[in-house]
Amino acid sequence: MIRINLLPVRQTQKRQTIQQQLLAGAALVVLTIIVCIVWAAGVSSTYESKVRLQKLKQDELAQLQKIIGEVNEFNATKKELQEKLRVIDELRKSKSGPVRAMDDLASEIPNRVWVTSFNEKEGAVTIEGQAIDHEDVSAFMKALQKSKYFTGVQLGYSRASAPKRGVTLYTFQITCRVNYSA
Repeated sequence: MIRINLLPVRQTQKRQTIQQQLLAGAALVVLTIIVCIVWAAGVSSTYESKVRLQKLKQDELAQLQKIIGEVNEFNATKKELQEKLRVIDELRKSKSGPVRAMDDLASEIPNRVWVTSFNEKEGAVTIEGQAIDHEDVSAFMKALQKSKYFTGVQLGYSRASAPKRGVTLYTFQITCRVNYSA
């Protein structure tokens, strides 16, 4: 016998397969949308945290720039004050320096040496005088070389003058540098 199936089983199965596929496709689309929303929220959160961090760093940089400006101002003031102190110290030394240098010169002159001229210009000194003999001139030069105020002591000349009352005097010239702040 021949059987005829009048129930639409195949069509029902086909419809169920299509419904399942549509449902799976819709679920996939919804899942994709949810993943995109979560991903966008994560990116937005990361972006906002980076913006906040950048703002904090900019505030910190502005504060450090202010501190750097204050330090530079302090250094400039410090340098200016140090320069003023140096000038004051130099003036103080130059005030008492010539007196000390002349006192040192007076104490170092041997008994038989007379200074007739002392000229100083911009630290260069020319000393002219007379002595009984060359050894006295030499002793005077050695004394000047030992002094902390006089440097570069050189003999310009030493000449015997015509005898007066039986005594021959030697006229000399010594050049050197003077440092009043020594």
